[in-house]
Amino acid sequence: MPTTISPPMFSTSQSDFRTSQAQSQQNASFSYSESHLTQLPAPNFNFDDLRRRMNEFTTKFDAYIERGRRQVLSERNSFRARLSELNEEQKSTSQQIHSLHSSLASHNHILGREAREKSEIQSQITSLQSHADSQRTHRDQIKSAIASTQCAIDTKVAAQKAYAEKLATQSALNGPELQFWETYLGTTIDGGGEDGLIRVTYTFAPARGQQEEQQAMFELQVPDSGNGGYEVVYAKPRLESEAIKKVVTRLNECRDIAMLLKRMRMLFQETMGERMILR
Repeated sequence: MPTTISPPMFSTSQSDFRTSQAQSQQNASFSYSESHLTQLPAPNFNFDDLRRRMNEFTTKFDAYIERGRRQVLSERNSFRARLSELNEEQKSTSQQIHSLHSSLASHNHILGREAREKSEIQSQITSLQSHADSQRTHRDQIKSAIASTQCAIDTKVAAQKAYAEKLATQSALNGPELQFWETYLGTTIDGGGEDGLIRVTYTFAPARGQQEEQQAMFELQVPDSGNGGYEVVYAKPRLESEAIKKVVTRLNECRDIAMLLKRMRMLFQETMGERMILR
């Protein structure tokens, strides 16, 4: 169903439109140049002052850069000089370290050698001490042996002295008896050339049909002391050993030299008589 617009309402709207159009025409006739909103301020940049300030800044900046460059160069030169000094110090220190290492090695070698020498000397001292102890022990043994030997010598000297006195006394008594036996038995008693050795020589009358006398001899070993045993060490002509042994045994029992002289003469007579018969 179509809408019906009333005439009063339409007339009002048209009147408003006309009023708005009239105002627009009035606004169109307004000048923008006369408005303060459309006018811009005229700026004053002061380029001369800015240029002056920029030049001053450039001068100061260049001076700052120059000072920095000089400082850097100075520090670099100082660093290089210090580095050279440090290199020289390092070389010197290296040489000193090498010298100290050499000295240390030499010192260690000397210490090792001295330690070895000390050990050898200590070993020698120990050996010498042991040798000295051994020598002292040996000396004490020798002193003891000397004392024992001296005691034995004194005993033997005393015994020999007593035996010599006894022999002297016996010789004084046996002198006439010995002379008797030498004359009666045709016996000669001499020294045998050694200590304690006596040579007894018998002289027998010539046998029938002979003109020369016959001799027989034996050597008697006299003991050093009165307790020792006699011993016939040689006989000429040769006698039987058993017969000599019996005579010597008897002599050691009785200590009678006259008995020895008699029985030895009898043994020689028997031996020489048998030889004459065999001839």
